[in-house]
Amino acid sequence: MKLAIYDFDGTYVDVQTVPFLFKLWKEQNKDPYIFKKLYRRLMGWYILHKLKLKWDHETFRKNAMALTIDLLHSLNQEDRDKFLNNLYLKMQAHINQDLKEQLKKDKDAGYHTVLLSGSFDIMLTPFLKEGFDDVIGTISKKDGELLSYETVEIIIRDKKIEAIKNKYPKADLSKSKAYADSYYDLPLLRAVKDGYAYHPDKRLKKYIKIYELKEMS
Repeated sequence: MKLAIYDFDGTYVDVQTVPFLFKLWKEQNKDPYIFKKLYRRLMGWYILHKLKLKWDHETFRKNAMALTIDLLHSLNQEDRDKFLNNLYLKMQAHINQDLKEQLKKDKDAGYHTVLLSGSFDIMLTPFLKEGFDDVIGTISKKDGELLSYETVEIIIRDKKIEAIKNKYPKADLSKSKAYADSYYDLPLLRAVKDGYAYHPDKRLKKYIKIYELKEMS
């Protein structure tokens, strides 16, 4: 099996999930108390991160994503499903159309297409409507119950590759491809035959020639 793996934030969509989700939560006036509580916590982290007093960029993003699961805890199952579907619908305007077209081409070429992200699996599931064969994200539930900030394990860097290998042990990465925009996804781009640096950030751009990546701009 050959895979075509698509990163989510900044790649398949041109936004970052965490700020987009918080903005949508506020717009829809969902539980303002939990919003203020978690948003203040997030902004406190952000200031410390920017002042270089706490966490590098990757660790900040990982912890920010983990925090969003506590937002979702304040909704019952039905309201949570509606909110996440609305998140998908609102993100439609932010889907990169060239990658949407590429997705169709990869499927026609016989690739098993996967949307891969550190975002929670329940946030990614609606994107199966885009035509992806599968989505792989951070596990959000255990024994049917939603996890919490303290118990989730956000998949980043090498953990994304582990998630791919665990889900598809017979996949041939030497015949597979991946698309990503961030330096933090360099391990994924190097793990496959064809790594595409999609509108790469400055740090990733430095490694395009070194690791013979293909650039998409």
